[in-house]
Amino acid sequence: MAFRDTNSKVPVTVAETMIKTIRLLAASGRRSFQTYLYDPLFYAGWKRDYSAETAARMMTRIEKLEGAQVRTISAHCKRMIAQALTENLSALGNGAIFFFEMMMRHNAVATSPEALEFMSILEDPLRKFEAEQEGAISDRFTERLTASSKEALSEALAPVELGRRENTVKLKEEARILFEKIKRASQKGDLATCRKLISAYLIRFAEAEDNNRDEIEALIEAFEKRESGFRNELHSFMAINLYYQISKGISSGDLRTTIRSIRKYAFIFQGDPLVPYHREIDRLERKLYDIIREKDLMKELIRNS
Repeated sequence: MAFRDTNSKVPVTVAETMIKTIRLLAASGRRSFQTYLYDPLFYAGWKRDYSAETAARMMTRIEKLEGAQVRTISAHCKRMIAQALTENLSALGNGAIFFFEMMMRHNAVATSPEALEFMSILEDPLRKFEAEQEGAISDRFTERLTASSKEALSEALAPVELGRRENTVKLKEEARILFEKIKRASQKGDLATCRKLISAYLIRFAEAEDNNRDEIEALIEAFEKRESGFRNELHSFMAINLYYQISKGISSGDLRTTIRSIRKYAFIFQGDPLVPYHREIDRLERKLYDIIREKDLMKELIRNS
């Protein structure tokens, strides 16, 4: 869902998409960061005179605001972004991500004039960058697959080895710790943290046999009753994060992570065309299977499934 379709609020999924796009932007180099993040805000007049308080210190102070003070967060964030523009690109990237995170955490921030203005300034540049990246990432993925030896691709396709007891114990402990974090956030009624943690949990342990799915489902249902649309937001959140993992994996040359994330996306969403990035990931998946067939690895893939 694009921001322009619902411009009375910056939706959670749009804010999360912007965060992940900024992270990819940071990894793409200084010129892109300047073009797609700094310049739009600078020319929109958000830069101000140097302040004695750094953007980082402003963020620390903003995080402590609560209760009635939450309504002042957006104004503080605008001043923080203005200050970051006088510092460096790293400060600006961190500040922009922080502002979007505040939008996800607080409805009062997501519906504020400052948040709506911030999003209206950045939406087109960041979506333009995302569109450019899609083509580049697709081409890079094809190149890496084609250049990979049959052995390297076979290794990337291999499932996680759980045969050794220490591996199984470690995985179960990771699941337990993350599940406990979800329960604590749920008890506090922290919707934003729950969304993030449940998304991470379902992505990480989606294919595990003992993944506490019934309890997770009960939590999702409870949040859905509290805030209609939570389940759909969660699915979109997962899709956005998987696409980010895939993009990052391709950019860094991590074929194993890339392939595992593509297959997780396919497993979780079962070809649902309404989920974000369905078209983009479907294209990557088709490229993957084309190369698998070319390298005569289909039997091995079926055996490992």
